[in-house]
Amino acid sequence: MDRIIKIKPFFSERIWGGEKLREFGFDIPKNNIGEAWVISAHENGMSYLEGENISFKDFYEKNKDIFCFSKEEQYPLLTKIITANDFLSVQVHPNDEYAKNKHNSLGKPESWYILDCPENAKLIYGHKAESINQFKEMVKNGEWNNLLKEVEINKGDFLYVEPGKIHAITPGVTVYEIQRSSDITYRLYDYDRIDNNGKSRELHIEDSLKNVSIPDTSDVIIRNNKDLKFDCEYFSLEKVTVDKEKVVWKCNMDLKWYQFTVIKGKCLINDLEFKLGDSAFCIKEEGELTIEGESELLISWINL
Repeated sequence: MDRIIKIKPFFSERIWGGEKLREFGFDIPKNNIGEAWVISAHENGMSYLEGENISFKDFYEKNKDIFCFSKEEQYPLLTKIITANDFLSVQVHPNDEYAKNKHNSLGKPESWYILDCPENAKLIYGHKAESINQFKEMVKNGEWNNLLKEVEINKGDFLYVEPGKIHAITPGVTVYEIQRSSDITYRLYDYDRIDNNGKSRELHIEDSLKNVSIPDTSDVIIRNNKDLKFDCEYFSLEKVTVDKEKVVWKCNMDLKWYQFTVIKGKCLINDLEFKLGDSAFCIKEEGELTIEGESELLISWINL
């Protein structure tokens, strides 16, 4: 059987946070928690191995041979559950080249699987400007309703947010986010909010303008799909749905490791108990998971 190691999440306070992560069984420390970094080796939000006083980053650093990375490479993925109690800032993320040159960091392509949302929910996803000059003018004049594009979403939808794509999560929406291990966000607009100290939050107009895709990139949306599969150059994702019969998920790729989160129900995975919100990473041996119990999992990896 593959070696499965459970991970404990890091909880992140946010101005738009709330209490909804408790619905996933998380014992959040405060009432303004917006994100659970469920699988993270990033310094800004570290996950830990369950039952052990060792961070995921330290484990990774000591076992790079298992993961088949060079000594210089960092763990490439960051996985979150995000619960929005208010509008998130309208933002854009850099690609690898820009992030490396300015921050010595990976870029930040990301994706969202919609875990929950209100009826008739929409996300900000893209823009309507046809040129950079038009984009700048609309930002300068605060023409946000004309500039920003919205898309309708439903529970179970998947959206890919490549670097340069304008985006924002909206109130009441809960997403499972898989992204590159990066924490670089350029805020373009923040609804004129102030922080707990009475100050407007910092915007990053210059960096946003240098990174936004003009014209806008094509939308990549996969509507509610029981057998969701997605691949890009940065990461891959697959949804596994288990009904009454047990499922054997076979890893047919030439992988050394992969990771997963239970997003619905509870189950036994290779005879280990898992419940909603639990996450783990796996060291591949046989390359399969035996899953028993009505549940849904999101499994992710990168193709080396």
